[in-house]
Amino acid sequence: MYRNQFIVWLLLGLVVMGGCRKAYLDVNLRGVALQVNFPDNFSTIPAANATVSFRNTNTGVQFTFTTDSEGRILVDSLLKGSYEVNAFRKVEPAEALQLVGIDAEIFLNAAIPNLSIGDNNVPEVLKLKGTLPGGLVFKEVFYTGSRTPAGGSYFSDQFYEIYNNSADTIYADSLCIANTGGTSGQSSTGRTWGFMSDPDHVYLQNVWMVPGTGRDHPIAPGESIIIAQDGINHQDDPLGNPSSPVNLGLGRADFETYVPRSDNRDLDSDVPNLTAIYLGSVGFDWLVPVFGPGMVIFRHSNVAALPLFVEPNNTSSAQYMQVPIDSVYDAVDFLANANAVNFKRIPVALDAGFKFCSGTYVGESVRRKVRTSINGRRVLQDFNNTTEDFEVATRPLVRW
Repeated sequence: MYRNQFIVWLLLGLVVMGGCRKAYLDVNLRGVALQVNFPDNFSTIPAANATVSFRNTNTGVQFTFTTDSEGRILVDSLLKGSYEVNAFRKVEPAEALQLVGIDAEIFLNAAIPNLSIGDNNVPEVLKLKGTLPGGLVFKEVFYTGSRTPAGGSYFSDQFYEIYNNSADTIYADSLCIANTGGTSGQSSTGRTWGFMSDPDHVYLQNVWMVPGTGRDHPIAPGESIIIAQDGINHQDDPLGNPSSPVNLGLGRADFETYVPRSDNRDLDSDVPNLTAIYLGSVGFDWLVPVFGPGMVIFRHSNVAALPLFVEPNNTSSAQYMQVPIDSVYDAVDFLANANAVNFKRIPVALDAGFKFCSGTYVGESVRRKVRTSINGRRVLQDFNNTTEDFEVATRPLVRW
């Protein structure tokens, strides 16, 4: 029944838009019909009151609309061109209980990175996706590196802060942190991520795990752990960088990513080591792209048995670990610049946006916004959209 109604509505929309085109022909205005739906496992499919934005990729001008009671919008006055379309729906706990049987706040996203609006537009259907609240999120990521006093490049001070955003203690034992493959879009002619056609998995280049027997590393509500590339005080260590903005030595960082090598190129500091699970591309350090990495934290009951795949449409034999999005706590996409949207590596269900810094080795970090405070405990913003959830900080802070 609903399917037939939708088809009728779309046909009517095309008729209306056809009429509108005559009126607006001189200024190149065109229309498009859009249907936004909840995930298949929800009791209701049409997503009413979803926010849908159309951003013209040439002019940067953005228009925002809200779906009607049947999850529909009919736009009849957009300039011909290419648009980035994003849909967002916040589901309150009471509504989530009715829709999917879970008493929790859920954030759902969907996107069309490049929608061409011209003379003969086909009605589009956007299916919202999201993950259940998991508690652990990236609080701060410092990936850009810093400059030495002589103007050299220094990347060993990269770090990641993982925060317990829930009201319950969570144990970090067996938690995995990883980076995706793919470029960051620093060159507009570069190759895009070949796995983006799979919305249900992330594909990881390097995977590390927090050691422990299950209850060795508690993270209390509102507390965090720091994972350093190199667990030293980068400001005063002889092998460090006096111009680095961070101290990641013992007592500051909780773990480091030590890479054992026969030549001992990566020195093992006093900070406890993470366990290397899969290292598809690591030299003497776990260096993530200073142009912008895709970062993931997840937990899986048998991570060592997860399958490996070669990237589609790539002649390289490099393999990437496939992880289902249901195992992911948090995933964030950082790219090279504002125009790099086509180089995203994280599925929309986990991250509908991306963030970027002003350059490489500039000492900037990306920091999650504070949404509210409950009895002194900061609750960080987590809309599964890095564009909205993070801000660029001119100087990183370790456990702020």
